[in-house]
Amino acid sequence: MPAFSRFLLYFLAVARHGSIRRASEELRIAASAIDRQLLQGEKALGAPLFERLPTGMRLTAAGEILHAHARRWHRDFADVARQIDDLKGLRRGQVTLAAPEALTRSFLTGLIARLRQTHPAIVLNLRIHDNAEIAGLLDDGSADLALMLDPTGIRSLHVRNTAPFPLGFVSPPGHGLSHLASVRFSACADEPTIIPAAPLAIAAIFTRLEADCAVTARMATTSNNVQLIKSLVAAGTGISLLSALDVMEEVAHGLLCFTPLAHASVPPLALSLVHDRGRHLSAAARLVADTLDHALTDLTNMPEQTANFRYNTRD
Repeated sequence: MPAFSRFLLYFLAVARHGSIRRASEELRIAASAIDRQLLQGEKALGAPLFERLPTGMRLTAAGEILHAHARRWHRDFADVARQIDDLKGLRRGQVTLAAPEALTRSFLTGLIARLRQTHPAIVLNLRIHDNAEIAGLLDDGSADLALMLDPTGIRSLHVRNTAPFPLGFVSPPGHGLSHLASVRFSACADEPTIIPAAPLAIAAIFTRLEADCAVTARMATTSNNVQLIKSLVAAGTGISLLSALDVMEEVAHGLLCFTPLAHASVPPLALSLVHDRGRHLSAAARLVADTLDHALTDLTNMPEQTANFRYNTRD
């Protein structure tokens, strides 16, 4: 059930995208109808809500005030609807889960299959975003739950469960590093290296390791896309520094090898199940969260599995 008038729904979409055209594409409503609703709303309020610029739509001071209240109204109404559903004892509904791209290859597909078996009446809407964007989706109510990488220091989030994944060098099967139990960061000074670039979180870690270890990597190329990095490693372009989470599927299928980094000051990558601390989770969201809890516990054993595969490739 829509909580708002068409005007507020259209207003939020335009504010979100900064464009009537992109709001039109999202809502599947004619751009002229959206513009007409905005003009009527501005007339009723007696103030312009947007600056109409050649580059798009920008909120005015009055628009900023309305936008802040509208987002809060939308979130509060969604919470009320969830609580009413809980009173009815519903075990159905839709749950939106935000997650980073690293989980799209295997983890999320397995999660969907598990949910279809255990809770077939629940529809899970998956939203893939850059890790840095995910907290904002929880804050504005665009997602119910999220899987985030290293969500430390965000007070608005409740961390429900966490699975750690070590960092290490990724190499093709048969490479010299694949036979080692661990490897020092200095290996990248001797081997052609595909250096991860921003906005990947591991890019900052790589830069810090270069400084801490006084090592200059032998750069083959750089990339800000994990999938491309893995393809380049598999093609023999070089080695790269990634997390066990990034390559768990490729390691399981024998396409890549993962060797943990021997550096005591580098903590493992943390994959956490989180939700907004101030929001009430619906019964459906709680059921999905329980399923995710179990899935994260299963994932915790993955580093050992990748290590076992690494040693098996030697034989």
